[in-house]
Amino acid sequence: MNGITAPIHLLSHSGFHLPSRRVGAALAVVSLGAALGLSAYLGAGPQPITVTDASGAATFNFRVTGIPVPGQLGQVQPRVTFDPRDLTTAHGVVIVNLAKLNTGIALRDEHARNYIGAHAHPQARFTFASLSGATAIRPGQTVLATVEGQLDLNGVSVPLRAPVTLTYPPGGSVITVKTAFDVTFKDHHISIPGADPRTDVNVEFRLPVHR
Repeated sequence: MNGITAPIHLLSHSGFHLPSRRVGAALAVVSLGAALGLSAYLGAGPQPITVTDASGAATFNFRVTGIPVPGQLGQVQPRVTFDPRDLTTAHGVVIVNLAKLNTGIALRDEHARNYIGAHAHPQARFTFASLSGATAIRPGQTVLATVEGQLDLNGVSVPLRAPVTLTYPPGGSVITVKTAFDVTFKDHHISIPGADPRTDVNVEFRLPVHR
C-alpha cells in the first residue's frame, strides 16, 4: 500500500469557489483519513499484530500395545505478536488445554490425562521467541518457516524446533498456521504402559490480520 496516491479534484460549480486555504485544509483532512484507514489494516499499519483470542485445534496419534490411538485437543489458543511484513520478529506462546483431550472413549481420555499430568498441569505451552526461513507473507502466498522454542508439558520444559506453514489467501482476513512435530514422552517424565515412546502432534490455528 506504500506509495498509493489518488487524484483529488475540487471543482467550482454555480459560482461556488473554495478558497485555497480551505483547499489545503480539506486535503489535510483527506490525507489524514486515508492514513488512518490504511493503518487500520494490520498488514500496512505501523504496529505488529497481537493475537490473544484465536482458537484452533490439535490432533495426535500414538500406539498402545500396537493399537493406534488417535485423538484431538479442541482448544488451542495462540498469544502471538507478529507482523506480516517482518515475520522474523514473531514471538509468543501457543497454549493447549489438556482438559479437552478426546480419544473417543471417556475412560481412556481420563487415563490419558492422568498419564500426562493434566490435572496438575492442565496446559501444554509452546513458547517461541523467533521464526526463521521466511521474512514476510503477502495475500495469496504460502510460506514455509521454522520456529524454535520451549515446549512445557507435565511441568517439564524441553527445547522444540518445528516446521510451520503459513497460508494467507488472496483477499483473506486470516493467516492459517499449521505445524507438525513429535513429542517424546520420557523427555517430559511421562510413562504410559505399553505405549510407543513418542506421539506425533499436528496443530492448526488462525491469526486474524485486521484489528
